Amino acid sequence: MDINNFPDKNVSKKQLVTEYFPVFKLRTLDNYLTAIRKNDDFKNILISPTPRTTMINVRGFYLYLKYKESQKFKSWYN
Repeated sequence: MDINNFPDKNVSKKQLVTEYFPVFKLRTLDNYLTAIRKNDDFKNILISPTPRTTMINVRGFYLYLKYKESQKFKSWYN
């Protein structure tokens, strides 16, 4: 899938799942968001103005998934 198919805009967790990544459940997305917060290269795709509100950049989340895919087997070959 082409990166240009994902807009550079911020959406809520529910919007991200329903409009762009329907394969994920909200709980799975929460696990990804926890990992993103710990990753210095990608934590800037999240905006949390309050503890209960998180906005996610759609294109940034797609890039994070591509990054995770590229890292999937890296530790097996080192």
